[in-house]
Amino acid sequence: MLDTSKLVNRCGGYRMAPSGAVTDAILLEIASQYETTVSRKITALKPDDLLRRFTGDEPILETTKYDGEGVFVYCEQGKEAFAFNAPSGRVRLGFPALQALQDELQKKGVKKGLFRAELYLPETGDGKRARISEVIRVSFNGTEAEVGSLKLALLDIIMLDGKDLRSNLENFNQAWALLEKYFGTDASRPFHRAEGAIVPEKEVRRVFDQELGRGQEGLVIRRLNRLDLYKVKPHLTVDAAVIGYVEGEFEGQIGVTSILTALAYPEKRNGTRFFQTFVRIGSGLTDQQRVELLGTFSSVRVASPIAMTDSDGRTVSFVKPQYVVELEGDDLVTALGSEREHRTQFFAWETNQFNFMGLTPCPRLTFPIFSRLRLDKDIASGGARFDQIIKDPRVPELKPSLPQEARIIRREVYTKAEAVRKLVVVQKGGENVVPYVVYWTDFSAKRKDPLSVDTAFAFTEPRAQALGNKFIAENVTKGFAKVGANGQAAATESESSPTTPKVKKAKQNKTGP
Repeated sequence: MLDTSKLVNRCGGYRMAPSGAVTDAILLEIASQYETTVSRKITALKPDDLLRRFTGDEPILETTKYDGEGVFVYCEQGKEAFAFNAPSGRVRLGFPALQALQDELQKKGVKKGLFRAELYLPETGDGKRARISEVIRVSFNGTEAEVGSLKLALLDIIMLDGKDLRSNLENFNQAWALLEKYFGTDASRPFHRAEGAIVPEKEVRRVFDQELGRGQEGLVIRRLNRLDLYKVKPHLTVDAAVIGYVEGEFEGQIGVTSILTALAYPEKRNGTRFFQTFVRIGSGLTDQQRVELLGTFSSVRVASPIAMTDSDGRTVSFVKPQYVVELEGDDLVTALGSEREHRTQFFAWETNQFNFMGLTPCPRLTFPIFSRLRLDKDIASGGARFDQIIKDPRVPELKPSLPQEARIIRREVYTKAEAVRKLVVVQKGGENVVPYVVYWTDFSAKRKDPLSVDTAFAFTEPRAQALGNKFIAENVTKGFAKVGANGQAAATESESSPTTPKVKKAKQNKTGP
């Protein structure tokens, strides 16, 4: 059932495989179908929706919304239990909560079972809720003690001793009772049925407020007689400055496809105001707003301090920081699924222009959407304050780091008659630099301008490689041949960072926004 060659020993008896470790195609297909079926039935609600949607006395199930990672758990007598994700096949096994769960099922005579669960961490020592980013960090690189603190909240029984129980999705009373029978309700144990209760639907708002009061993320609400699921958690609202936008085509029209926002530090120095890039938003805009905002923002364009594009390669145009937009989002996170901090661009605004100062840590708003343009607010009076998301923010003191030698991590050369096209991906060192630069060189002796170079920037190697692949896909046309194996085109090529005699245009991938 598992490809053990993919498992990596982490600590103690705990092992994991990042992906592709489940070899039982039927098991993986059942889990994937279940995931798809349930996810399609989940509706996200705002707290204010509860009083409008749930007004009667119909019994309804409310459960705690855990800030963890959804997993499937497979147990079979004579084999080691494992938790996995579908369809990726990521596997974890040998952690104490899973071992305790397997022991309990064996005592109760269960021979085989497939269960849906949430892998989560209990509250931290200061009483704060551990977030999914911390769960992922611990599961990949945690200490033995941290792995030992992982817990499993059981959400559903999918298969049990050869019986297919997926029909219980539309009659969840039976599943709720079975979860209590096999896993209990004691949330202090390493595994347990998800915390919750069946209540009259008109009580849901009270329960939601109660859950938030004890530090939980929100609620999952389920109709017991049909597959209707709702998740509800408080939405964060943040006012941010507009510092840029992307123009593009949509539905046969031209307008704003996304807005680049930033937050302002309270401190000013010699008339200079400092901004930290926050998020880039494209969701929530109506077609009419996209067209109208293009006219509004294009009238206050300024020179770009650095080259930036969106994920489709469209240029970000910078604007004077005079407009404020209201954003909504689910949560603020400080990490990117590991210990690496989320960092964004730090700008100084002076003499009607932005100056790029470097990259500094900044919390990320998850699932941001545009709410409205706040014409009643402005930057000068604090309309886009950084202290909306960070207590007592201070202007970063960025110290220039010593330059480090650049390293070429990819080079490929393609030729066709006298034409030469070359890709070079360079990794640069330094604390406050964009670490990856992608150069695409196009030379043709017969053109009026024989040499042109496109430049793109990336903050991760996978993104840099993807940009390189895009250059190749768009420019290596029929008739071009790759020179040398594995891109080692030329013994005559210099190993130093490439020069760019003529830069036709520059591109940069999106960062934290």
